[in-house]
Amino acid sequence: MRRVYFGVFGSGLGHVTRAIRMASILSDDGYEVRYSTSGQGAVHLEAKGLGGRVEKAPHLDVEWNPEGGFSSHRVLPQFPFTFNTFLKQVTFERNAMRRYDPRVVVSDSRLSPVFAAKSMGYPVVTMLNQFKILFPRRFRGKVGKLYERIAGDSLGLMWALSDEVLMTDLPPPYTIAEANIAGLEVSNIVKYVGFTTPDVNLREEDVGRVRASLGLGKRPLVFCPVSGPEPTKDRFVRTLIAAAREMSKSYDIVISMGYSKGTTEPKRFCDGGWLFEWCPVKDELLELSTLLVARAGHSTIGQCIDRSKPAVLVPIYNHPEQVANAEKFNSLGLGLEIKAEDLTPGALVEAVSTCVGDGGFAGRVEAVSKVSKRFNGTEKCVEIIESYAK
Repeated sequence: MRRVYFGVFGSGLGHVTRAIRMASILSDDGYEVRYSTSGQGAVHLEAKGLGGRVEKAPHLDVEWNPEGGFSSHRVLPQFPFTFNTFLKQVTFERNAMRRYDPRVVVSDSRLSPVFAAKSMGYPVVTMLNQFKILFPRRFRGKVGKLYERIAGDSLGLMWALSDEVLMTDLPPPYTIAEANIAGLEVSNIVKYVGFTTPDVNLREEDVGRVRASLGLGKRPLVFCPVSGPEPTKDRFVRTLIAAAREMSKSYDIVISMGYSKGTTEPKRFCDGGWLFEWCPVKDELLELSTLLVARAGHSTIGQCIDRSKPAVLVPIYNHPEQVANAEKFNSLGLGLEIKAEDLTPGALVEAVSTCVGDGGFAGRVEAVSKVSKRFNGTEKCVEIIESYAK
């Protein structure tokens, strides 16, 4: 049996959902797939009925503060101690690979599967949209920038152990995660393969059914799919609900809180406003929407671009990668960003009004979407994986 082993970063759902999509294609092509992940990734795989194919790795992630932001004052001082967990991960991966004996190992943003696979002679294909560690702004003085550069160069050498490093992003000047490669020479290491967002083929009747069930269509729809680690969601959701009470005077509003174990039944919370705990019709609502209000995760931005939707992005507080992603999205003129520390219902209402009222945002997203359509990141990744798994 031609076996493929996916080592997937378990924080959030973006990494694991694209792994599931690729695994489905690989299965259709006659490959067997096993996953190694932790945290939300493992929970989501179990919810999809794939728990029997999961190796639950030791969890290694950042910490979040009570306000729902990245807790740099907890993480950075403890950074040396996380190395012990990393070593446990490498040992875990070696044991799991020895039992499974794959043809190829696929690392989605995790170093431990890379180390384990290379130590055992397995080929490795790595998928990334974060090539280096970005420090929070408060640590990015001269010394911080020096450490960031050293860490970036070191990580680059580690990722380069892979047989292939695939950057799941657009090439310059449209690279959303450009801050994650700035100052590094990566042209001889990475291949830009485009976004790995899902191909969506919606039936008109399904879209119409969602429109009718929620009474949509007469006014612009602002869709707010909340994503990211669970501790980061509460304040964002509360602010969205407060802003929606004002925005619903002019727009239809649908908020998805992104709780994977929550009910899929929508609840009306104001005139023109609907709230999902978990939204089973996200693709249909993306199709119907005029604008998104969302976090600045790489997968979310890829979907906005591929579906030609401008957005108001609110990166997780103190989360360097999301802050940088939102800044690039804003600089390309594809929407607006609101920093988490500046987030209020009033600021959200104003930003949404600006984006909906200015057609230039939609035009620019459409132009970048045409660039993105030249790529098919998912198919390209699968093609490269299969070339090592034959």
